[in-house]
Amino acid sequence: MSIISPDYAVFTPAINSMYVDAIASTLPNDRQLPDGLTLDDFAFWLKSSNLWHHEHFLHSIGQYKVGKQFNNAVTQRGRTDGVLIGDSGGYQIGKGKLEGLDGLVAGMSGNDACAAWRSAYDARKWIVTWLETYTNYAMTLDMPLWATGSLGKSSPFHKCTDKQLTDMTVENLQFIDSHRQGRTKWLNVIQGLDAAGMIKWWKAVKWFDCAGYACTSVIGKKLGLRAVLEPLLTMRDDDAFRKGRDWIHFLGISTAPWAVMYTAIQQAIRAEINPNLRISYDSASPIRLASVNEQYNTSPAFGLDENGWGIGKVQTPQSKKLVGSQEPVPFNSPLGDRLTLGDLNFREGNKFTRRQFDTLSLVYLINHNIWVYLTAFQTANDLAFAGNRSQIPPKYKACIEVIEETFKVDDWQGLLSKEQVLLDSFTG
Repeated sequence: MSIISPDYAVFTPAINSMYVDAIASTLPNDRQLPDGLTLDDFAFWLKSSNLWHHEHFLHSIGQYKVGKQFNNAVTQRGRTDGVLIGDSGGYQIGKGKLEGLDGLVAGMSGNDACAAWRSAYDARKWIVTWLETYTNYAMTLDMPLWATGSLGKSSPFHKCTDKQLTDMTVENLQFIDSHRQGRTKWLNVIQGLDAAGMIKWWKAVKWFDCAGYACTSVIGKKLGLRAVLEPLLTMRDDDAFRKGRDWIHFLGISTAPWAVMYTAIQQAIRAEINPNLRISYDSASPIRLASVNEQYNTSPAFGLDENGWGIGKVQTPQSKKLVGSQEPVPFNSPLGDRLTLGDLNFREGNKFTRRQFDTLSLVYLINHNIWVYLTAFQTANDLAFAGNRSQIPPKYKACIEVIEETFKVDDWQGLLSKEQVLLDSFTG
């Protein structure tokens, strides 16, 4: 059973290639795992894991070189071993950082960028084939609108127009439509820089036959909850969430307040439209904090103060003096309860490196951090939906009530306008 109840929106941690490569490799001869664990136990999506089990996760093809055939814990898994959502690498393509995708360079004209992408048949075929082969759900190939703004100054698509990016995305959908084999369930990516932009995008791509949707979360973090609800309700009115279109994924977000709002939306859609609908959301935050910053996460305090709903992060003790230490690590989790600081601080520093952590140390931290995120989201949802909501911030309670009402009324535009101040103030 997954850590997060099926009644709640589900977090899908965005696992990086380092983690899945490491747990599918041979343990170094000079390394031992604690308490008889094996590397397979770190594949938390497997029911056989002796640490903890959560069946949902995300992995991006954008981490690999175009055309590469790789062998790791993702490609080795059986299709019934967990639920894998595959990211199509749109972020890396938009940034011009998809390795092996030649011909796309910063500074090129919009017309040249369009021509270069349209000639990249092998790359598109490789992406679609990999997603069809290994994933349960897969995101369609979108050309990101943010490439034209300040965040996309170094993007090959920076000089493209919104229409060019939309047209290329429609062509990508046509490509998928003609090459799909029916081995994965496609999630139609719905993006935009604001609610109006998302609705316009939706009108252009809604013809594509899919199992659900993958929606941008940027506008919610920048513009608030109203900017999320308006496109969703427009899509609802266009019959987007009918039976068979049972999944909505929100890209790149992982906070306890948004976990609660996504559950409220899921429950509202289940009650009014489709009882089988599931909402998921992802981010790489717990993985990045461990593998890049070498930090461990701590659980939120929760309570009525919104400031108590943040997941904490602490620098992990690292020192040559801790190599071989039997002192317990300063964090608790199914793995943390078995670890010593000596398990993390393994290497003797030298003149070339002062770091005592190796790859296995980072795998330990990633596993712990994901568990903290998952249990935090479960607790947040329990506070919001398993009781009388007396222990959550008043703003969160009010927003949940608006969500519940909005999916029931005919004049949802009027209700969103009436509650605009409240909804715009929630950015999670």
